[in-house]
Amino acid sequence: MLNDMIIGMAGSGGDGIVSAGDALISAAAREGYYAMLTKSFGSQIRGGESSCRLRVATTPVLNPGGTLDVAVVLNWEDFLRFGGELPVGTDTVVLYEKKTGVEPAAIPLKVQPGIVLAVPMADLAIKSAGTLQAKNNVVLGLLAGWFNLGREAILEGIRRKFAKKGAEVLQGNERAYAAGLAYADEHPLTRDMRLAPPVATGAKRRVTDGNEICAEAALFAGCKFFGGYPITPATEIMQYLQKDIWKHGGSLLQAEDEIAGIAAVVGASFAGKKAMTATSGPGFSLKSEVIGLASIAELPLVCVNVQRGGPSTGLPTKTEQADLFAAVFSAHGDTVRPVLAPIGVSDVFGVTVEAFNIAEAYQTPVIVLSDQEIAQRKDVIDPVDTTPFKLIERLKPTPEELAAGYNRFKITDSGVSPLSHPGMPGGSYLAAGIEHNEHGDPTSSGEMHERMNNKRLNKLNPLKTRDDLFILEGDIDAPLGVISWGGMAGAALEAVRTARAQGIPVKLLIPKLLYPIAESVYRDFFASLQRCVVVEQSHQGQLHRLIRMWVDVPRDFTSLARSGANPIPPAAIVQRLRVMAESLANHPATPAP
Repeated sequence: MLNDMIIGMAGSGGDGIVSAGDALISAAAREGYYAMLTKSFGSQIRGGESSCRLRVATTPVLNPGGTLDVAVVLNWEDFLRFGGELPVGTDTVVLYEKKTGVEPAAIPLKVQPGIVLAVPMADLAIKSAGTLQAKNNVVLGLLAGWFNLGREAILEGIRRKFAKKGAEVLQGNERAYAAGLAYADEHPLTRDMRLAPPVATGAKRRVTDGNEICAEAALFAGCKFFGGYPITPATEIMQYLQKDIWKHGGSLLQAEDEIAGIAAVVGASFAGKKAMTATSGPGFSLKSEVIGLASIAELPLVCVNVQRGGPSTGLPTKTEQADLFAAVFSAHGDTVRPVLAPIGVSDVFGVTVEAFNIAEAYQTPVIVLSDQEIAQRKDVIDPVDTTPFKLIERLKPTPEELAAGYNRFKITDSGVSPLSHPGMPGGSYLAAGIEHNEHGDPTSSGEMHERMNNKRLNKLNPLKTRDDLFILEGDIDAPLGVISWGGMAGAALEAVRTARAQGIPVKLLIPKLLYPIAESVYRDFFASLQRCVVVEQSHQGQLHRLIRMWVDVPRDFTSLARSGANPIPPAAIVQRLRVMAESLANHPATPAP
């Protein structure tokens, strides 16, 4: 039996591949498994190829994994379009539609899989349900029968899904599912590929995605205004919030464009409300000038950038980590704004709450770099425990400060000045994009500009000591190191655990705070290292370059980076670590002069 299984499926639009994936992960959650479902689509508005990838396990799932254990092919042309996203190996079980007319020995793959089965899925659907639209339920029956994937839980899900569509439709889909089960029972596999039963804990787990968790976290943090514009793959944050934000005394504006969306957020923050926006790469580019306005006006806001492949329209439905430079540098003048990144779906909650806390504490825009995979994949997670979270509110002027003559931009020891809002007696001030003195009056004084730059930049220095915004795993004295962030962190974490189990002396650093660079945290991490690799999904290896700008790095400080839509599986990271370990054994580093 297997404790961990990866299933990949691909077909054309209308084949119900993604619906089948949703049914599987829901069934896995009800059975007590952990699971992760990633979906992939072509960029067409309608139709085209689609795929999903389900990893289900008896222990928490950290990433989508590498080579498939099971591949389901409804159409070879569509399956092959996904290339490295659905890798097949010599031990993979390949189930494909018999009507494709390809003989098992002639399937168009670079490797010959361990088990290849041509299954009459379409015929089974027609005979049992009278329609090809039931083919996905035949697939569910095959998977449940051959791999022990929750027979009753899947059937229960089918009944819930089709209950309102009439008895005839429901019974047809039930028969399709039963036909798949019967076929699997009548054609047993040549080796045991069943999934081991889950560990009974009694805990109720939920199926959710990063965008939904982000919206929930914003409401928990006290967000009272959202302004935005629809864009893939961030739109669901706005959709989730529009259902519930009014219940919390808030409001939402779907603006006419990206610029208007964030301008409204700045206005809401000026009015005293916690406010946020969400977008993706192209929209973030448009928002950059208004983020600069929030920086000089020292107004708190949260901007979530759900990264996708770029530049320009790029790959709208694929994940990437190539907006780090944009988040850090896309502002003219001397501007620093904190940049955070979650490492998984459940982690989005804490990072979003932290973003609001930092924004309010330091009166600054904060960028959250999510990505398409985290945002739109489905994870089975344990319920979020909100008890450890403390919420921070912006510093407001006291009645005494207002009576004495309110200086909105007063230079203080911390760099943070009390922030009023309209309607506060004595709290009126000018908030503008022009440089100003402590009172808020426009100025062209170079001396005052220097003082204000010091104020705005230095107030963020305490963030650089926040080692709680980093994850460290492994022996602190290890000579080999890995750094990874965002959606790639789960793969790096699994790889490092595998490598350590194999005796490779390695440790891992995962920054959730990407900027400003926490120089002391990196220096401590580098202290024992002779070789280090930064793993990320961007062509340039942007975090690798950013760290080099600020910190003295080990002599052998390399990058393992790929463009978006080219996943880096844990096995590839383990292989790099083996090479690093062999190099260290054969060529030990000499002390620096």
